[in-house]
Amino acid sequence: MTLLDTNILVYAVNEDSEFYKAASEIHSKVLDGSIQACISMQNLIEFYSIITSNRVQKPLPAQIAFDEIDKYIADQRIKKIQFNGDALVTLRELAIKYNVTAQNIYDLKIVATMLVNNIGEIITANERDFKKFSEIKVTNPFTI
Repeated sequence: MTLLDTNILVYAVNEDSEFYKAASEIHSKVLDGSIQACISMQNLIEFYSIITSNRVQKPLPAQIAFDEIDKYIADQRIKKIQFNGDALVTLRELAIKYNVTAQNIYDLKIVATMLVNNIGEIITANERDFKKFSEIKVTNPFTI
């Protein structure tokens, strides 16, 4: 099983993105069962933050953004994982091991959530943010 990072969710609905086609293909593979995927609740909140902001050319109104989030929540083909007490223990251990500070703690929170849910891979455009963590595999579908 693999986690879809926030940028994959954003690119899959942002037709103006150069990564729209590739992200849409990943989404289609999840829906047809070719890829077993999950998302964390943090990914959905980050998705909302980005897709309703000026970080995209055509920000979505709140209702439409939440409609997209609702689709992910309702879709039984995509497992939803959450941060819990075990993940906090893992986050602490990894933060010390990798000397994670400041805003980087949020990426580590995703990693810790993955690990306590036995998720070993993340699909992301942000390879740089995750490759330092030897506990997970990082796949960037946008590199050639």
